[in-house]
Amino acid sequence: MRRRSIALPTAALVAAACAAGASGCASSVSDNASGAEGPRKVTTTGGDASKVTLRVGVQKDGIRSILAASGALKGVPYKIDWSIFAFGPPLVEAAGADKIDVAGVGDTPPIFGAAGGSDFRVIATERFDNRKDDTLLVPKGSDITDPKQLKGKTIAVPKGSSAHGFTLRLLDRLGLKQSDVRLSFLAPADGLAAFSSGKVDAWAVWEPYVTQAEEAGARGIAGGQPDEDGWSFEIASTKAVEDPNKAAALKDYISRLQRAFAWARTHQNEWADAWAKESGLPQATTRAAVPKRLASFTAVTPEATQFEQSLADTLTKHQVIPKKVDFSSIVTTGLVPAA
Repeated sequence: MRRRSIALPTAALVAAACAAGASGCASSVSDNASGAEGPRKVTTTGGDASKVTLRVGVQKDGIRSILAASGALKGVPYKIDWSIFAFGPPLVEAAGADKIDVAGVGDTPPIFGAAGGSDFRVIATERFDNRKDDTLLVPKGSDITDPKQLKGKTIAVPKGSSAHGFTLRLLDRLGLKQSDVRLSFLAPADGLAAFSSGKVDAWAVWEPYVTQAEEAGARGIAGGQPDEDGWSFEIASTKAVEDPNKAAALKDYISRLQRAFAWARTHQNEWADAWAKESGLPQATTRAAVPKRLASFTAVTPEATQFEQSLADTLTKHQVIPKKVDFSSIVTTGLVPAA
């Protein structure tokens, strides 16, 4: 994991200031009316974002480049410490251990994290416009044209990732059991190497890896609805959510993501070029990937919660998580600015 700290200029705080003369501004987190289960709401009565360094985890996903290219980081009142991770599950683990404050992950990592007892919260929803996050790929020259033909074959997939959940839902829809295929759990870079060298028959993964593979002749044979619905989530350390200053920074950070992705709809090439420069990917790859990554950030909706609960139940059915998960119980509301 590489870490880089960036000092950003101070500007007027976007969080509400404490009442004049008040001491000890605070935020509180309370359960919903039904008791311990269900979403919790954070109520920020004050908080000084300029006092914190916000530790942000990212993947090879262009988040840093979209924030920078869009100008969304101008005037940010806190420092940002960026940490780069390979994929979602390690980000959830890091948030649970209070090693990072916030990160974006796919639909499956929060469920694995909750089942494993990680101490984190889901604070916002990101939904891709095309309702698609993952693709099941077969290599150039493969005679597989239908995912049903993968019975007895080997599929590379990062364990606990959105691609893992997608694959299990796909198998369910096709009437196949997990034991009908061989899942080879490989991190994205290792999956790319195994797929490119012919050591696996198929690969389930997300952008920009999908575009990279397709440029080498791979074909997608499944992806998107009805096996997934384009949901991803912003997660946060529970300690960050409960700290008034960091809660103010989290709410501000989400608002900047909203602005950046709104900007990207009409500046796709600008984002793609910045992403290429940041990641070292070819410009052609990022320009092909960006239209598939356009998204909106909102509070966690009932529709998202319903999908996630269905996914959690699928993971329980396949016995890939140690216990049942109530998705709503890991949600915290109140940190997404009103549109």
